[in-house]
Amino acid sequence: MSESVAPHARASEPTSRGAATARRISAAAVDLVIEHGYDATTVDMICAAAGVSQRTFFNHFPTKEASVIGVDGPRLDESRVRSFIAGTSPSILGDAIELIAQSVLAAAPDIDGMRRRMQAITSSPTLMQRQIDQFAVIERELAEIVQYRLARVSSPDEPEGDLQAQSRLTAHLLAGVMRYVAGAVMAGDRAAAGDAIIETRRQLAALLPKLAGG
Repeated sequence: MSESVAPHARASEPTSRGAATARRISAAAVDLVIEHGYDATTVDMICAAAGVSQRTFFNHFPTKEASVIGVDGPRLDESRVRSFIAGTSPSILGDAIELIAQSVLAAAPDIDGMRRRMQAITSSPTLMQRQIDQFAVIERELAEIVQYRLARVSSPDEPEGDLQAQSRLTAHLLAGVMRYVAGAVMAGDRAAAGDAIIETRRQLAALLPKLAGG
């Protein structure tokens, strides 16, 4: 059996019963990558450190990579997405910052664990590329939902291509904000991250008119 991918491997969403096992496997993988490097770390080593069989490992993670970086990338909360699209605030960018920041916080219940995972990811070009790929997915999702919101406040005769370009540009900006907020989470605690969200909104509100010549 390949140590990177199991034949017909199937990643299951961790149930409440199996979530602790998945966390234990992931923590072991992260620790081993930090200690030995990604290439030198094997699935057998992870299983031994976590106290599980290969079968249990592959029930939770399809690959060695997934055990470090996660099965899924960052995800936007569906209920918050719906609220954003239906929102009436004049600050679309501010609302979008709130949307992605809360998604970052929801994905980081264990801040110390998040710091160690990022340490492992940044130690490996392979994992870094995978992280970039995951952020590209969420950027496309952000562009789609921003376009829905922009369409509601734009002139009916504004070209569709302009809205698409504005949405993509906003999504790129928001991806940078997401990384900024994630850095704030890792640098402090959840309360500090909440303050960072407020401060980010304030600074962008002051900065954008300057950049646009307003």
